[in-house]
Amino acid sequence: MQKLKTLLEDKLSGILLGLLVLQPALDVLSYFADRYGLNSITTLLRFGLLALVVLLGFLLTKRKRVYLILGGVVALFWAAHMLNCFRIGCTSPVEDTANLLRLMNFPLYALTFITALKGRPHLRKSFYLGVLICFLEIILFTALPWAIGRPVYTYGSLELGVLGWFLIPSAQSAVIVLTAPLAIFAAYRSGKYPVYLLGVLLTVVLMFITGSKLDYFSIFIIGGAYIFLFLIQLGKRSPRYVLPLLALLILSAAFKGYSPMAIRNARTESSQDVYSGMISNTLETSGADQTTLNIIHSEKSRPSSERQLEKVRRAVLPIYSDTGIYGYRTEELNARFGMYNVMEIFGYTDSPEVLSNTRKIKLNFAKLVWQEKDTLTHLLGFEYSDFLLGDTIYDLENDFPGIFYNMGYLGFAIYLLFFALFFFRVFRALAGSVRRALETEKTEGPKALRWLRGFWSGLRQFLTLETGAVGICFLLAIAAAQISGNVLRRPNVTIYFAAAAACLYSLTTLQRRPEKKEV
Repeated sequence: MQKLKTLLEDKLSGILLGLLVLQPALDVLSYFADRYGLNSITTLLRFGLLALVVLLGFLLTKRKRVYLILGGVVALFWAAHMLNCFRIGCTSPVEDTANLLRLMNFPLYALTFITALKGRPHLRKSFYLGVLICFLEIILFTALPWAIGRPVYTYGSLELGVLGWFLIPSAQSAVIVLTAPLAIFAAYRSGKYPVYLLGVLLTVVLMFITGSKLDYFSIFIIGGAYIFLFLIQLGKRSPRYVLPLLALLILSAAFKGYSPMAIRNARTESSQDVYSGMISNTLETSGADQTTLNIIHSEKSRPSSERQLEKVRRAVLPIYSDTGIYGYRTEELNARFGMYNVMEIFGYTDSPEVLSNTRKIKLNFAKLVWQEKDTLTHLLGFEYSDFLLGDTIYDLENDFPGIFYNMGYLGFAIYLLFFALFFFRVFRALAGSVRRALETEKTEGPKALRWLRGFWSGLRQFLTLETGAVGICFLLAIAAAQISGNVLRRPNVTIYFAAAAACLYSLTTLQRRPEKKEV
């Protein structure tokens, strides 16, 4: 066993690099496997890879009880979850277990990567190089289908956005956003200015042409964050790094109207205007009085009596039932839960923006299912098959609500504790840096001014370019999980999030203070 551990330690840099570099190729394999109905093969490959990664961490660590405790907690929770599902009538335990394994990707990958970095801070370079190579692979696999005359669009029905051989547009959008900050950092760290310029240009262009809101607005988040980091860390040398970034941000804003994101938004608004006119005509012919119309148009007002409620229902009923308006979006929900319940969960809204929003429809579907469940199911979550209705999958696109409904109050709290660990470590490291700066602050003057100077000095010491780069990636991953989704439940996205989290943990904890115990 010791010989195997020594061998793994010797080859660890190459293992981590290979693990990351493999990801875009697996994504392309998933794309073509889906076209030929072979999804099960790539799914098994992903689960097999996860098992190997966990085994790697278990063999490397001296604190094997950490892995055993995590496994025990997950096993106990899942046993309770499954027993409850069988109590109320479980229909697909295998699918439910597969969903759990997808959720466990982030904790397991992150724990293994933290173990790998313990006492080996130089291995962070393998992560950064791996992400940079991944980004170049993404560009290659994005460009190839367009080069051979078979373009793949982010929004296929609209023929908008440049995607490539990647199966799920929202997941690939998140991958680009998570790899971009580290790709820029790796290009900067190369020490070659042309490489930095090329890295910045490629990341901005790719995010611009992909066409999702997440990618487009991340241009300004990532660019703005790097401008701040360069200014506070490089001082007089910052303009040569800041000005190219600033120029690209200005160009991105100036040409926003030509971006796939803006064109898609304009088409969506045009479609909603048509439906808005149809809704207005429906309400005008409904005979509803002004008070009823005010309640319908307001997001906060609710009927004050049963009589008023009945008037609102009669007025909006055609909107939710007529397939020529939005009945085609709600007909499955109407049949499953009853039209009155559907109208109530939507707040009796007549807003095309809400009624045409697939994410909102899925979220309301989950809320209606949740209302049917008892207290124990609220505690432990309902099974994945509850998201299925006929041939339609109502699984939530946003990660955190999806985790909440699948795992309940208890499972969601346990899951969030893992994130709380990272935030605790980061803020404690920041507080330590500020405290040390305050202890060395000798400037005379008002106490408040000395504190501000000490805080600024501590912040600068803490927020290096490297810490800032992985911090941007970490925070964007959390934001993307909530706003866009497919971050925590897609292994091909989760692995980048886990890599950033492990590097952040290493930088803010393992490298900031001596540790007596290994993780």
